Amino acid sequence: MKKLFLTLIIVALSLPAFSQVKVRPGLRLGLNAATITNHEDSERKIGFDGAIFANIHFTSFYELQPELTYSNQGFKRRNIIYYTGNGTNEIGGGFNINYIGLSVANKFFVVPNTGLHFIVGPSVEMNVSDDSQYDDITPIDFSLFGGVGYEFPMGLGIEARFKQGLIDVRKDYYDDPNYHDDNELYNYNNKLNSVFQLNVSYKFDF
Repeated sequence: MKKLFLTLIIVALSLPAFSQVKVRPGLRLGLNAATITNHEDSERKIGFDGAIFANIHFTSFYELQPELTYSNQGFKRRNIIYYTGNGTNEIGGGFNINYIGLSVANKFFVVPNTGLHFIVGPSVEMNVSDDSQYDDITPIDFSLFGGVGYEFPMGLGIEARFKQGLIDVRKDYYDDPNYHDDNELYNYNNKLNSVFQLNVSYKFDF
């Protein structure tokens, strides 16, 4: 009887909290400034990123937001001038990696009655295409991201995130004996995705 009474009390106390749960779909669009770490003469390239999401409002200070994402990444290579017997040549370029993935954003509203919030979470992404001409790119990347945002009462929000990849972008890097440290591309320094993101989002209220 005591156990039943205690259970009823817990359920009764929990109901108000669950009654505040609200799910709102939304869109997020923005720009990436992406590069690959430890790559000689590389700099950040501008690309597009976007997501559709379901925002789950649990309390006034916490929301969970699963996201289906697209992200254009890679790097831009600084122009390099080198000399040959036939004259001067200039090379540059870089390459693109296009990912689709799933992210889980945890949003913490730390200042009461304002839209200011912090964002942190994991992401898993699949390489759906790339234009690298000199290396095979890893098909899957795991990332961690964090950032800060502000949401207005009508559901419009702005946010800045930083996303750090955790897997070397070179396919078979960890078990291929041909990777060695006297070649800039095939050295032992991990080459990881590194991305700054600036986004605008909107949560629909149906």
